[in-house]
Amino acid sequence: MPNGSENMRKTTKTSLAVTEAINDLSGATLSELSDYTGLATSTVHTHLQTLEQLEYVVEIDGEYRLGLKLFHLGENARMRDSRYRLARQTATELADVVNEEVNFSVEEYGRSVVLFDELGGTTHGEFQVGRYFDMHSSASGKAMLAEFSEARVWEIVEDRGLPGYTDNTITDPEELFAELSTIREQGYAVNRQEELEGLRAVGMAVTETDGSVFGALDISSPSYRQPADEEVAGQLRPFVQELEAAIRE
Repeated sequence: MPNGSENMRKTTKTSLAVTEAINDLSGATLSELSDYTGLATSTVHTHLQTLEQLEYVVEIDGEYRLGLKLFHLGENARMRDSRYRLARQTATELADVVNEEVNFSVEEYGRSVVLFDELGGTTHGEFQVGRYFDMHSSASGKAMLAEFSEARVWEIVEDRGLPGYTDNTITDPEELFAELSTIREQGYAVNRQEELEGLRAVGMAVTETDGSVFGALDISSPSYRQPADEEVAGQLRPFVQELEAAIRE
């Protein structure tokens, strides 16, 4: 018979599963959430009531949506490290120089998470903020993987797999490790339309004094107009060096 702690863990997992289902479905009715999660309608309803009481979920005309309290928590998480403000400033400055999209990402639980998404000029960015990417298919992700130990890379590969998104995505571990070796030699990673057809990016890891990974910066643009990889890396490099110097002060 489950003890109290096990029951609490199960309850928490169920509440989070319902919350994630609302997010996945961009809002849903009780029956839709029950179908999506495979949970009984009564179970989903009980958890929705609790989430409403705690202001994590709102119900509008029979449809449940995420509450703005989660936005507040997300913003706090995004700024949990004061040095992230330096990363945002660097990404903004770089975007203004190259007039392309610039992302700053970090690794969490074996995935690359976009914290800041900046566009050059007056265009408002942040379209990608909060988005998760598999590390093997993004420039920032591969740049960070190249800084990890072989054991850590294997751990991520075994946990997350190497799903293919385009014909260019690396789906073979041996090919991935060869790619990471090339990245270490040249100092930057390239996304050759591996996540999305028509989109190319160049990324570099941002490291701490002890060599650990702080995050990664990348410049992305439609493949038809992106300059040669080395030219983009040349634009990126001084900003990465500037950010590394700033976070080490």
